[in-house]
Amino acid sequence: MKNYITYNLRDKLKHSDEYYKFMPDFSEQVIQKIKIRTNNIIEDFMAYIIEFDIEQLRSREEYQLEILIMGVLWNVYSEKSLDLPKIPGKTLSLLSSMRQYSWIFKKCIDSIKGKMAYKYLLKGKINRDLVYNTHCIENDFEKLIIWLKCTGEFKFQAGRMEIWNLFFKHNNKEYVRNAGKLIVEIADWFEKESMEKLGKYTLNVKKFLMNEYKFYGTREDNIFCGRREIEYHLNMVGAEILNRVFRNTFLKTEDKIIFLPACMCLKPYSTCRRKKTDKGFICMRCSENCKVNILNRIGKKYNFKVYIVPHESNAFSGRKHIRYGDIGIVGIACVLNLIEGGLKARNLNLVPQCVILDYCGCKNHWHKSGIETDINYRKLFEILQIPQGDIIVRNLKQ
Repeated sequence: MKNYITYNLRDKLKHSDEYYKFMPDFSEQVIQKIKIRTNNIIEDFMAYIIEFDIEQLRSREEYQLEILIMGVLWNVYSEKSLDLPKIPGKTLSLLSSMRQYSWIFKKCIDSIKGKMAYKYLLKGKINRDLVYNTHCIENDFEKLIIWLKCTGEFKFQAGRMEIWNLFFKHNNKEYVRNAGKLIVEIADWFEKESMEKLGKYTLNVKKFLMNEYKFYGTREDNIFCGRREIEYHLNMVGAEILNRVFRNTFLKTEDKIIFLPACMCLKPYSTCRRKKTDKGFICMRCSENCKVNILNRIGKKYNFKVYIVPHESNAFSGRKHIRYGDIGIVGIACVLNLIEGGLKARNLNLVPQCVILDYCGCKNHWHKSGIETDINYRKLFEILQIPQGDIIVRNLKQ
């Protein structure tokens, strides 16, 4: 695919097999780096969670990933968060919440939110002396969390960071200063390392930001689409880590569901006959060659359900009172949605796995008329433990 928009897992190949072969080893390298550098901090954090009964203890790998998330988001957004006025900030938080539950007024809310985000969230000036001074994490970490929540794009990541903020407040300033230094150093290392190892998959991100992104202006998705290359890499590694963390529990779930983005549908919204339900849209088999229809048929044979989700904010909506371990989900999404989607699913007691779209192309965010996207089916069938997956993959490609 020559004219991809920002990222492409297929590189110069016709498939993304090489990407999936490479990611486990690189993700393990990242985890080991974090483990070696922050083992004492993780130990202290877990002890704090147990002592104050903050939550049911999670795996070390999840907390290690959170260290990386905090460092990367600090490096990318901290300068923008330092002077966010309180009233616009609260208004933006309210608008972000309203658009999740008020679809009737969504268009109007998006218009207001886009204009306010452009004015109050994207105007920060870069001051490297301020950004990389560990004293800033010590005093201004909470400001970053508030900024992230105002965007509406980092709700669940910000929620995890709030727990870390409580932990930081529980410790003395010297401890937080040293922890902040380590967090930033790891993020700096990851940016350099991931650019070298994963940069070939994200070659067009800078080009997109320098050209097409300039016209996004006051669009509601101006923050989502303006993400830096390091954030693509963070989500790639994060997805691999979360898949590994939840793998065994996912395999034990009785019910399994695949959530597909609408950009995988062969036909556009105006002609696709998909039917709306309380869990998402279901395929009505209007096109024999549509990948959604094919996966739907495979699902009937191998006992998993398939739902189409028009927008990432719709995913898992309406799911309450679920016991953790009962329902496993496979979220198929653009790379920038992976960590946030995984944390959202976990927050709802769903057991998540994910498969990345090989490239982005949805009409909502990336392309004027929309591009039919695709995935690595071998990876999907591996996650679902479908026998003879290779044979099914060959049939899909015919």
